[in-house]
Amino acid sequence: MRKLLSLVLSLTLVFSSVLMLASVVSAESKFKITEDADIAAKIKAFTDIKALFTDKTDLNAVKQFYVNQFQTDVKRIDATIKPDDPKIDENISFVLDNAIKGTLNVAQAKQAVDKGLQWYFYFSLRDLISNKVRPALAKEDFNTATTEFYKVVQIYEGVIQSTVTKRDGTYGLDMTGILKGTIEQLLADLAEKDANDFNVHRQVLDKTIIKTYALATFTYATNIPTKPAADQPAAVTEGYFLYLPVYTYLRGGSVEDANYVLNVFASGDASKVDKDKIQAALQRTMIGKVSEYVTNAYTKLADGDLQGARGYAMEGNMFLSTQEVFFTKEEYAAAAAHAQQFAEAIDMSDLAKAKTASFKMLKYLAAKDGTQISVNVKTYKVDGQSRTAASAPFINKKTSRTLVPVRLIADAINAEVSYDNSTKTVSIVKDGKKTELKLGSDQIIQDGKLNETLKLDQPVVVDKGSSFIPLRAVAELFGKGVFYDKGEIIILR
Repeated sequence: MRKLLSLVLSLTLVFSSVLMLASVVSAESKFKITEDADIAAKIKAFTDIKALFTDKTDLNAVKQFYVNQFQTDVKRIDATIKPDDPKIDENISFVLDNAIKGTLNVAQAKQAVDKGLQWYFYFSLRDLISNKVRPALAKEDFNTATTEFYKVVQIYEGVIQSTVTKRDGTYGLDMTGILKGTIEQLLADLAEKDANDFNVHRQVLDKTIIKTYALATFTYATNIPTKPAADQPAAVTEGYFLYLPVYTYLRGGSVEDANYVLNVFASGDASKVDKDKIQAALQRTMIGKVSEYVTNAYTKLADGDLQGARGYAMEGNMFLSTQEVFFTKEEYAAAAAHAQQFAEAIDMSDLAKAKTASFKMLKYLAAKDGTQISVNVKTYKVDGQSRTAASAPFINKKTSRTLVPVRLIADAINAEVSYDNSTKTVSIVKDGKKTELKLGSDQIIQDGKLNETLKLDQPVVVDKGSSFIPLRAVAELFGKGVFYDKGEIIILR
């Protein structure tokens, strides 16, 4: 895992790692797999339907081809998607039907078919891994796992790889090379019957594809405002369908930001596309995923689940890699080096070292979207900007809990906070919901009702005229991740 990760995170960090992978990656352009006839037919149909778009496109013929060749299996994949999430068939059919009516144009229909079916193929790839490859590995049926993984490789090579190559060209990356090395490594894992390493390395495959589509979304956020007005509707449609494959994942990092990007493209209004706002939203979603997976890795390792911790560490580090084009080269190289140390510490089951290394990595993310606090220091930073609190955070020696001024935590979680001296109550209002904490009490009142399952690990206190609340309990109550190292604290989404 360590050697593969060093290549993934940054080619500037590769030394002996390259030599290891060079022996794994074949010199041939195509992967050495046995192709499946049904998958090959689907990939050919994908080529054929795109060829139907000409100077004299018959949209009814396109729709009929889609219905005959794809719709049944697209709906099968749709059935695996969460009920409230966007569905592939619904979106493709909507654009095709409206293009046939004349309310949308042929260029929009072309992008809906092309990028909508890429969405289908990517989710088919994921479905194969989740419902075919992994169950076979769990049964130690490596022959079946290998056969099913060949289909995954076939889909990647036949459909998705071209999009990866385009993004490499746009941003000067080598995701194509990373994915080639990763797939060859996964094939080697199967040949060696190493299910543990396979389950770690598959995260590189999945998250690099997520990175590809996230960067494709950003590409269109950048390009749409510069395009002629006549070309903008198709470009917005393309951006929309390139974002949909990763929307659900990124929503896990920040619901508000993921929905913002979705709604901008779904509006069909090119004037709403703001590159800087979309970049910031994409960054926040991905930073949230790093925070989530790093925390999960800690938990798994503390529980004695090394393989679970390895998987989460790889996922966290892969979401860090999505920041590559948004950081300076120096920032990314430094963050990636700490991520490498984090993975190594997890591999060695050293939780203390893992926390120290990951904290250093997370500081680079906090400078973009987070709060940095130091115990006994009034100054702190929010999204890299320095601010000063009326009182400094401190550690309660009796409870060993970090207490922070109410105003500071309000800044950190972007909430409105007030203190009612008559009732000795701190009120925190965020997203229209009210949380009340009473002086000297560990109870949590939410929208007027007692939370019977959660309590503060330290009551609210008043010291020198300032109200202090327990940092970790309150931050986590609002879905924030809290990380601590030698008196320094990071709060991330």
